[in-house]
Amino acid sequence: MFCTRSAFRRMSHLASRFVGRGDVHVVDPAVDLRYVFEDTERLRRTLEERRNSASITELKEKYFAWWEKYQVWKGASGLPKEALSAAKRAMREEQDGLLGALALPNFVHEVGKTERQMLKKSRRSVRIQTMSLEHQQYLVQKGHMRFDNGTGVVFLQGYPVLLQNSLKVQLLEMFSGAVLVSPSCFARAAVLEAVNVPLEGFLRFTDGSDSFPATFLVGHSIFSHVSLFIRSQFSEGKNQWPITIQSTGVAYHAKFAMQRRAADLAYARQRTKHCVLSLALDDEQMDGFATESVAKIGALLDEGLLLDLKIRRVLGKELRNYESQAVVIEDNGMQLARISRISDYISRRLNVVTDSGAFLRMVYVETDVDRVLGRLVDGLVEGKDIPKSLRDFVRAEDLA
Repeated sequence: MFCTRSAFRRMSHLASRFVGRGDVHVVDPAVDLRYVFEDTERLRRTLEERRNSASITELKEKYFAWWEKYQVWKGASGLPKEALSAAKRAMREEQDGLLGALALPNFVHEVGKTERQMLKKSRRSVRIQTMSLEHQQYLVQKGHMRFDNGTGVVFLQGYPVLLQNSLKVQLLEMFSGAVLVSPSCFARAAVLEAVNVPLEGFLRFTDGSDSFPATFLVGHSIFSHVSLFIRSQFSEGKNQWPITIQSTGVAYHAKFAMQRRAADLAYARQRTKHCVLSLALDDEQMDGFATESVAKIGALLDEGLLLDLKIRRVLGKELRNYESQAVVIEDNGMQLARISRISDYISRRLNVVTDSGAFLRMVYVETDVDRVLGRLVDGLVEGKDIPKSLRDFVRAEDLA
Protein backbone atom coordinates (compact mmCIF):
# COMPACT_ATOMS: atom_id res chain seq x y z
CA MET A 1 0.00 0.00 0.00
CA PHE A 2 0.99 3.66 0.11
CA CYS A 3 1.37 6.32 2.78
CA THR A 4 -1.14 9.14 2.47
CA ARG A 5 -3.17 11.50 4.61
CA SER A 6 -6.59 12.77 3.57
CA ALA A 7 -8.77 15.65 4.65
CA PHE A 8 -12.38 15.07 3.64
CA ARG A 9 -15.09 17.65 3.13
CA ARG A 10 -18.65 17.00 2.04
CA MET A 11 -19.21 18.76 -1.24
CA SER A 12 -21.42 18.53 -4.29
CA HIS A 13 -19.77 21.01 -6.65
CA LEU A 14 -16.24 22.18 -7.51
CA ALA A 15 -16.08 25.88 -6.52
CA SER A 16 -19.13 26.20 -4.27
CA ARG A 17 -17.07 27.67 -1.44
CA PHE A 18 -16.10 30.67 -3.58
CA VAL A 19 -19.21 31.30 -5.68
CA GLY A 20 -22.16 30.43 -3.45
CA ARG A 21 -24.45 29.22 -6.22
CA GLY A 22 -26.44 26.02 -5.99
CA ASP A 23 -25.79 25.14 -9.64
CA VAL A 24 -21.99 25.31 -9.29
CA HIS A 25 -20.13 22.18 -8.27
CA VAL A 26 -16.47 22.54 -7.31
CA VAL A 27 -14.22 20.42 -5.07
CA ASP A 28 -12.41 23.23 -3.25
CA PRO A 29 -9.66 23.43 -5.90
CA ALA A 30 -6.40 25.36 -5.78
CA VAL A 31 -7.69 28.74 -6.94
CA ASP A 32 -4.39 30.53 -7.53
CA LEU A 33 -4.58 30.25 -11.31
CA ARG A 34 -2.35 33.22 -12.10
CA TYR A 35 0.22 30.82 -13.58
CA VAL A 36 -2.27 29.94 -16.32
CA PHE A 37 -2.06 33.48 -17.71
CA GLU A 38 1.69 33.99 -17.23
CA ASP A 39 2.61 32.41 -20.60
CA THR A 40 0.06 33.90 -22.96
CA GLU A 41 1.65 32.30 -26.03
CA ARG A 42 1.41 28.82 -24.50
CA LEU A 43 -2.23 29.39 -23.59
CA ARG A 44 -2.98 30.75 -27.07
CA ARG A 45 -1.43 27.64 -28.69
CA THR A 46 -3.40 25.38 -26.37
CA LEU A 47 -6.71 26.98 -27.31
CA GLU A 48 -5.89 27.03 -31.02
CA GLU A 49 -4.89 23.34 -31.06
CA ARG A 50 -8.16 22.45 -29.32
CA ARG A 51 -10.27 24.68 -31.62
CA ASN A 52 -11.32 26.70 -28.57
CA SER A 53 -12.36 30.29 -29.35
CA ALA A 54 -12.29 31.64 -25.77
CA SER A 55 -10.89 35.18 -25.39
CA ILE A 56 -7.69 35.10 -23.35
CA THR A 57 -7.83 38.85 -22.67
CA GLU A 58 -11.39 38.70 -21.33
CA LEU A 59 -10.72 35.59 -19.23
CA LYS A 60 -7.60 37.16 -17.74
CA GLU A 61 -9.32 40.43 -16.86
CA LYS A 62 -12.24 38.68 -15.20
CA TYR A 63 -10.05 36.25 -13.30
CA PHE A 64 -7.78 38.93 -11.86
CA ALA A 65 -10.84 40.97 -10.85
CA TRP A 66 -12.00 37.94 -8.88
CA TRP A 67 -8.48 37.31 -7.52
CA GLU A 68 -8.28 40.85 -6.15
CA LYS A 69 -11.57 40.39 -4.26
CA TYR A 70 -10.44 36.95 -3.09
CA GLN A 71 -7.28 38.41 -1.60
CA VAL A 72 -9.33 41.00 0.28
CA TRP A 73 -11.63 38.29 1.62
CA LYS A 74 -8.67 36.14 2.73
CA GLY A 75 -7.18 39.11 4.54
CA ALA A 76 -10.44 39.96 6.31
CA SER A 77 -10.45 36.95 8.64
CA GLY A 78 -9.63 39.10 11.69
CA LEU A 79 -12.21 41.77 10.90
CA PRO A 80 -15.76 42.03 12.33
CA LYS A 81 -18.35 39.61 10.96
CA GLU A 82 -20.07 42.32 8.90
CA ALA A 83 -16.82 43.25 7.13
CA LEU A 84 -16.01 39.60 6.45
CA SER A 85 -19.47 39.02 4.99
CA ALA A 86 -19.17 42.11 2.80
CA ALA A 87 -15.79 40.93 1.48
CA LYS A 88 -17.23 37.51 0.70
CA ARG A 89 -20.19 39.02 -1.17
CA ALA A 90 -17.84 41.20 -3.19
CA MET A 91 -15.75 38.16 -4.12
CA ARG A 92 -18.79 36.19 -5.19
CA GLU A 93 -19.96 39.04 -7.39
CA GLU A 94 -16.85 38.40 -9.50
CA GLN A 95 -17.35 34.61 -9.55
CA ASP A 96 -17.45 34.40 -13.34
CA GLY A 97 -13.75 35.18 -13.35
CA LEU A 98 -12.93 32.07 -11.31
CA LEU A 99 -15.36 29.84 -13.17
CA GLY A 100 -14.03 30.96 -16.54
CA ALA A 101 -10.46 30.15 -15.53
CA LEU A 102 -11.48 26.76 -14.09
CA ALA A 103 -13.24 25.93 -17.36
CA LEU A 104 -10.00 26.26 -19.33
CA PRO A 105 -8.53 22.95 -20.56
CA ASN A 106 -5.13 21.53 -19.72
CA PHE A 107 -2.09 22.97 -21.48
CA VAL A 108 -1.21 21.05 -24.64
CA HIS A 109 2.09 19.14 -24.45
CA GLU A 110 2.33 17.44 -27.85
CA VAL A 111 -0.29 16.62 -30.47
CA GLY A 112 -0.37 14.25 -33.40
CA LYS A 113 -0.79 14.94 -37.11
CA THR A 114 -2.82 11.91 -38.20
CA GLU A 115 -6.62 11.82 -38.41
CA ARG A 116 -8.55 8.82 -37.10
CA GLN A 117 -9.38 6.27 -39.80
CA MET A 118 -13.13 6.51 -40.38
CA LEU A 119 -14.27 3.93 -42.95
CA LYS A 120 -13.23 0.41 -43.80
CA LYS A 121 -14.95 -2.19 -45.93
CA SER A 122 -14.78 -5.77 -44.71
CA ARG A 123 -15.41 -9.01 -46.53
CA ARG A 124 -18.96 -9.32 -45.19
CA SER A 125 -20.14 -5.79 -44.58
CA VAL A 126 -19.36 -2.10 -44.65
CA ARG A 127 -18.16 -0.76 -41.31
CA ILE A 128 -19.86 2.58 -40.93
CA GLN A 129 -17.82 5.05 -38.88
CA THR A 130 -15.59 2.14 -37.82
CA MET A 131 -18.50 0.31 -36.16
CA SER A 132 -18.98 -3.35 -37.08
CA LEU A 133 -22.11 -5.46 -36.58
CA GLU A 134 -20.38 -8.73 -37.54
CA HIS A 135 -19.76 -9.89 -33.98
CA GLN A 136 -23.25 -8.79 -32.90
CA GLN A 137 -25.02 -10.78 -35.63
CA TYR A 138 -22.77 -13.81 -35.19
CA LEU A 139 -23.01 -14.00 -31.39
CA VAL A 140 -26.80 -13.55 -31.41
CA GLN A 141 -27.21 -16.35 -33.97
CA LYS A 142 -25.00 -18.63 -31.88
CA GLY A 143 -26.96 -17.85 -28.73
CA HIS A 144 -23.97 -16.17 -27.03
CA MET A 145 -25.39 -12.65 -26.86
CA ARG A 146 -28.66 -10.84 -26.37
CA PHE A 147 -29.29 -7.12 -26.17
CA ASP A 148 -31.80 -4.59 -24.95
CA ASN A 149 -32.00 -1.86 -27.56
CA GLY A 150 -34.14 0.29 -25.31
CA THR A 151 -31.35 0.68 -22.79
CA GLY A 152 -28.44 0.02 -25.14
CA VAL A 153 -27.11 -2.82 -22.99
CA VAL A 154 -25.53 -6.12 -24.14
CA PHE A 155 -25.63 -9.45 -22.25
CA LEU A 156 -23.10 -12.22 -22.94
CA GLN A 157 -23.17 -15.92 -22.17
CA GLY A 158 -21.02 -18.93 -23.01
CA TYR A 159 -17.45 -18.73 -24.29
CA PRO A 160 -17.43 -14.91 -24.89
CA VAL A 161 -17.64 -14.50 -21.11
CA LEU A 162 -14.59 -16.75 -20.74
CA LEU A 163 -12.74 -14.68 -23.35
CA GLN A 164 -13.73 -11.50 -21.56
CA ASN A 165 -12.47 -12.83 -18.22
CA SER A 166 -9.20 -13.98 -19.82
CA LEU A 167 -8.61 -10.51 -21.27
CA LYS A 168 -9.21 -8.92 -17.86
CA VAL A 169 -6.75 -11.30 -16.19
CA GLN A 170 -4.08 -10.61 -18.82
CA LEU A 171 -4.42 -6.85 -18.36
CA LEU A 172 -4.34 -7.09 -14.56
CA GLU A 173 -1.23 -9.26 -14.70
CA MET A 174 0.40 -6.82 -17.11
CA PHE A 175 0.23 -4.14 -14.39
CA SER A 176 0.94 -6.52 -11.52
CA GLY A 177 2.84 -3.83 -9.62
CA ALA A 178 -0.31 -1.70 -9.36
CA VAL A 179 -2.54 -1.82 -6.30
CA LEU A 180 -5.87 -3.48 -7.17
CA VAL A 181 -8.73 -1.27 -5.96
CA SER A 182 -12.52 -1.49 -5.93
CA PRO A 183 -13.63 2.11 -6.43
CA SER A 184 -17.12 3.47 -5.97
CA CYS A 185 -19.30 3.34 -9.07
CA PHE A 186 -20.73 6.75 -8.14
CA ALA A 187 -19.12 10.19 -8.30
CA ARG A 188 -20.29 13.60 -7.12
CA ALA A 189 -20.67 16.35 -9.68
CA ALA A 190 -17.65 18.01 -8.07
CA VAL A 191 -15.38 15.18 -9.24
CA LEU A 192 -16.64 15.30 -12.84
CA GLU A 193 -16.14 19.07 -12.86
CA ALA A 194 -12.64 18.67 -11.45
CA VAL A 195 -11.83 16.41 -14.40
CA ASN A 196 -13.59 19.05 -16.57
CA VAL A 197 -16.10 16.95 -18.48
CA PRO A 198 -19.74 17.85 -19.29
CA LEU A 199 -22.19 16.35 -16.79
CA GLU A 200 -24.65 15.58 -19.60
CA GLY A 201 -22.50 12.64 -20.69
CA PHE A 202 -23.24 10.68 -17.51
CA LEU A 203 -26.21 9.01 -15.84
CA ARG A 204 -27.49 10.98 -12.87
CA PHE A 205 -28.46 9.06 -9.75
CA THR A 206 -30.93 10.32 -7.15
CA ASP A 207 -33.12 9.09 -4.30
CA GLY A 208 -35.91 11.36 -5.53
CA SER A 209 -35.48 14.07 -2.91
CA ASP A 210 -34.60 17.70 -3.68
CA SER A 211 -31.77 17.61 -1.14
CA PHE A 212 -29.90 14.65 -2.67
CA PRO A 213 -26.49 15.90 -3.93
CA ALA A 214 -25.76 15.77 -7.64
CA THR A 215 -24.35 12.24 -8.07
CA PHE A 216 -23.57 10.27 -11.22
CA LEU A 217 -23.17 6.61 -12.13
CA VAL A 218 -19.69 6.30 -13.69
CA GLY A 219 -18.46 2.79 -12.92
CA HIS A 220 -14.79 1.95 -13.45
CA SER A 221 -13.33 5.14 -14.90
CA ILE A 222 -10.93 8.00 -14.33
CA PHE A 223 -13.59 9.60 -12.12
CA SER A 224 -13.85 6.66 -9.74
CA HIS A 225 -10.06 6.44 -9.53
CA VAL A 226 -9.25 10.10 -8.85
CA SER A 227 -12.11 10.35 -6.35
CA LEU A 228 -10.08 8.09 -4.05
CA PHE A 229 -7.50 10.86 -3.56
CA ILE A 230 -9.48 14.07 -3.01
CA ARG A 231 -7.49 16.38 -0.69
CA SER A 232 -4.78 13.73 -0.18
CA GLN A 233 -1.19 14.29 0.91
CA PHE A 234 1.45 11.67 0.05
CA SER A 235 4.78 11.11 1.75
CA GLU A 236 7.59 11.51 -0.76
CA GLY A 237 10.06 9.47 1.29
CA LYS A 238 7.83 6.60 2.41
CA ASN A 239 6.27 5.67 -0.93
CA GLN A 240 7.61 3.85 -3.96
CA TRP A 241 7.08 6.08 -7.00
CA PRO A 242 5.19 6.24 -9.20
CA ILE A 243 2.16 5.08 -7.20
CA THR A 244 -0.17 3.04 -9.42
CA ILE A 245 -3.67 1.66 -8.91
CA GLN A 246 -5.82 -0.44 -11.22
CA SER A 247 -9.32 -1.88 -11.46
CA THR A 248 -11.46 -3.74 -13.93
CA GLY A 249 -15.23 -3.69 -14.25
CA VAL A 250 -18.16 -2.01 -15.92
CA ALA A 251 -18.20 1.64 -16.99
CA TYR A 252 -21.44 3.45 -17.80
CA HIS A 253 -22.24 5.90 -20.58
CA ALA A 254 -25.30 8.13 -20.81
CA LYS A 255 -25.67 8.04 -24.58
CA PHE A 256 -26.21 5.23 -27.06
CA ALA A 257 -26.09 5.55 -30.87
CA MET A 258 -29.79 4.86 -31.42
CA GLN A 259 -29.47 5.16 -35.20
CA ARG A 260 -27.74 1.78 -35.15
CA ARG A 261 -29.97 -1.25 -35.64
CA ALA A 262 -28.88 -2.93 -32.43
CA ALA A 263 -26.47 -2.57 -29.53
CA ASP A 264 -23.11 -4.31 -29.84
CA LEU A 265 -19.90 -4.71 -27.85
CA ALA A 266 -18.32 -1.60 -29.32
CA TYR A 267 -20.94 1.02 -28.46
CA ALA A 268 -23.16 -0.36 -25.70
CA ARG A 269 -23.83 2.05 -22.81
CA GLN A 270 -22.44 -0.49 -20.33
CA ARG A 271 -18.99 -1.84 -21.22
CA THR A 272 -16.20 -3.62 -19.36
CA LYS A 273 -13.01 -1.56 -18.93
CA HIS A 274 -9.55 -2.01 -17.44
CA CYS A 275 -8.37 1.21 -15.78
CA VAL A 276 -4.98 2.28 -14.45
CA LEU A 277 -4.09 5.54 -12.68
CA SER A 278 -0.46 6.45 -12.02
CA LEU A 279 0.65 9.23 -9.64
CA ALA A 280 4.18 10.53 -10.27
CA LEU A 281 6.48 13.02 -8.59
CA ASP A 282 7.81 14.58 -11.78
CA ASP A 283 7.53 14.67 -15.58
CA GLU A 284 10.18 11.99 -16.04
CA GLN A 285 8.27 9.43 -13.99
CA MET A 286 4.99 10.41 -15.63
CA ASP A 287 6.27 10.18 -19.21
CA GLY A 288 8.14 6.95 -18.47
CA PHE A 289 4.98 5.25 -17.23
CA ALA A 290 2.96 6.50 -20.21
CA THR A 291 5.54 5.21 -22.70
CA GLU A 292 5.76 1.85 -20.92
CA SER A 293 1.97 1.50 -20.92
CA VAL A 294 1.72 2.11 -24.66
CA ALA A 295 4.36 -0.56 -25.29
CA LYS A 296 2.77 -3.14 -22.96
CA ILE A 297 -0.79 -2.80 -24.23
CA GLY A 298 0.34 -2.53 -27.84
CA ALA A 299 2.31 -5.76 -27.51
CA LEU A 300 -0.65 -7.62 -25.98
CA LEU A 301 -3.15 -6.49 -28.61
CA ASP A 302 -0.78 -6.86 -31.55
CA GLU A 303 1.52 -9.82 -30.87
CA GLY A 304 -0.66 -11.54 -28.28
CA LEU A 305 -4.11 -11.11 -29.82
CA LEU A 306 -3.16 -10.58 -33.50
CA LEU A 307 -5.31 -7.49 -33.98
CA ASP A 308 -4.80 -5.00 -36.82
CA LEU A 309 -3.41 -2.12 -34.78
CA LYS A 310 -2.44 1.46 -35.35
CA ILE A 311 -0.92 3.54 -32.55
CA ARG A 312 -1.13 7.30 -32.91
CA ARG A 313 -0.90 10.51 -30.92
CA VAL A 314 -4.25 12.29 -31.14
CA LEU A 315 -4.86 15.69 -32.70
CA GLY A 316 -5.38 18.72 -30.49
CA LYS A 317 -9.09 18.82 -31.34
CA GLU A 318 -9.42 15.22 -30.10
CA LEU A 319 -7.87 15.89 -26.69
CA ARG A 320 -10.15 15.79 -23.68
CA ASN A 321 -10.06 18.83 -21.46
CA TYR A 322 -7.95 17.12 -18.79
CA GLU A 323 -5.37 15.71 -21.22
CA SER A 324 -2.15 17.42 -22.21
CA GLN A 325 -1.39 14.56 -24.61
CA ALA A 326 -3.03 11.26 -25.50
CA VAL A 327 -1.98 8.17 -27.39
CA VAL A 328 -4.67 5.84 -28.72
CA ILE A 329 -4.40 2.24 -29.88
CA GLU A 330 -6.93 1.57 -32.65
CA ASP A 331 -8.08 -1.34 -34.77
CA ASN A 332 -9.34 -0.09 -38.15
CA GLY A 333 -10.25 3.25 -36.60
CA MET A 334 -11.93 1.88 -33.46
CA GLN A 335 -10.28 3.00 -30.22
CA LEU A 336 -9.36 0.03 -28.03
CA ALA A 337 -7.08 1.75 -25.52
CA ARG A 338 -6.16 5.31 -24.58
CA ILE A 339 -3.15 6.51 -22.60
CA SER A 340 -3.72 10.03 -21.21
CA ARG A 341 -0.92 12.32 -20.02
CA ILE A 342 -2.55 14.63 -17.47
CA SER A 343 0.37 16.27 -15.65
CA ASP A 344 -0.82 18.17 -12.52
CA TYR A 345 -4.11 19.45 -14.02
CA ILE A 346 -6.42 17.22 -11.95
CA SER A 347 -4.18 17.28 -8.87
CA ARG A 348 -4.52 21.06 -8.69
CA ARG A 349 -8.29 20.79 -8.87
CA LEU A 350 -8.59 17.96 -6.32
CA ASN A 351 -5.69 19.04 -4.08
CA VAL A 352 -3.55 15.91 -4.47
CA VAL A 353 -0.10 16.83 -3.15
CA THR A 354 3.09 15.52 -1.56
CA ASP A 355 4.17 16.41 1.97
CA SER A 356 6.34 19.13 0.42
CA GLY A 357 3.26 20.75 -1.12
CA ALA A 358 4.01 19.79 -4.75
CA PHE A 359 1.11 18.70 -6.94
CA LEU A 360 1.38 15.14 -8.27
CA ARG A 361 1.49 14.29 -11.98
CA MET A 362 -1.01 11.78 -13.35
CA VAL A 363 -1.28 9.29 -16.19
CA TYR A 364 -4.54 7.48 -16.88
CA VAL A 365 -4.69 4.29 -18.98
CA GLU A 366 -7.98 2.78 -20.12
CA THR A 367 -8.53 -0.35 -22.21
CA ASP A 368 -12.02 -1.16 -23.49
CA VAL A 369 -12.19 -4.91 -22.89
CA ASP A 370 -15.54 -5.33 -24.64
CA ARG A 371 -14.28 -3.61 -27.79
CA VAL A 372 -11.23 -5.86 -27.84
CA LEU A 373 -13.54 -8.86 -27.47
CA GLY A 374 -15.73 -7.57 -30.29
CA ARG A 375 -12.75 -7.19 -32.61
CA LEU A 376 -11.58 -10.73 -31.78
CA VAL A 377 -14.99 -12.15 -32.70
CA ASP A 378 -15.07 -10.00 -35.87
CA GLY A 379 -11.82 -11.70 -36.84
CA LEU A 380 -13.27 -15.13 -36.09
CA VAL A 381 -16.22 -14.38 -38.39
CA GLU A 382 -13.85 -13.25 -41.15
CA GLY A 383 -11.90 -16.50 -40.93
CA LYS A 384 -8.86 -15.23 -39.05
CA ASP A 385 -7.02 -17.42 -36.58
CA ILE A 386 -7.91 -17.15 -32.90
CA PRO A 387 -4.80 -16.44 -30.79
CA LYS A 388 -3.40 -19.59 -29.19
CA SER A 389 -3.87 -18.15 -25.70
CA LEU A 390 -7.64 -18.01 -26.29
CA ARG A 391 -8.33 -21.09 -28.43
CA ASP A 392 -9.19 -23.28 -25.44
CA PHE A 393 -12.11 -20.97 -24.60
CA VAL A 394 -13.75 -21.18 -28.04
CA ARG A 395 -15.97 -24.12 -28.91
CA ALA A 396 -14.83 -26.40 -31.73
CA GLU A 397 -17.90 -25.66 -33.90
CA ASP A 398 -17.12 -21.93 -33.72
CA LEU A 399 -13.59 -22.54 -34.99
CA ALA A 400 -14.72 -24.77 -37.84
